[in-house]
Amino acid sequence: MKKQVRSFTILGLLLVMTAVSVRAQSERSKLTNIPFNFIVGQKTLPAGEYTVEPNRRDYDQVWLVQNREGDASALFTTMPVRANQTQEETKLVFHKYGDQYFLSQIWTPGGNTGRELLMPRWERELAKNAIERVKVVVTRGAHLERNDFRPAQRMR
Repeated sequence: MKKQVRSFTILGLLLVMTAVSVRAQSERSKLTNIPFNFIVGQKTLPAGEYTVEPNRRDYDQVWLVQNREGDASALFTTMPVRANQTQEETKLVFHKYGDQYFLSQIWTPGGNTGRELLMPRWERELAKNAIERVKVVVTRGAHLERNDFRPAQRMR
């Protein structure tokens, strides 16, 4: 009897862990509406609905952003960053200079770690030339522009 109870308990735990894992993976791959053209690395992508997810499930340094139709996409390298608080929803963070938006960070719900893109040369030039940088956060429902730019902490 004890073996059966233990077996059912282990099976129940495995089912719960699998459900949580599947939910987290499906959460990452949902569409996010980005209402402006934006730059990833050296590539400009048009406004539209995008998925943003790791290129491979077992390796989270290289990510893929791809529009719903599949005809606009970019691969990019990231590094881990940490926030002070647990993230409650998927967030894409952009740096805005004038009318140019650069994808900067990706945050997924359920943890306090995210991914940060390397700053492309074009953005470094804009930043060096003292053009005002505005932080723009896009979630699935809306986007918010903020002038109080505070970078997240890079993980080591």
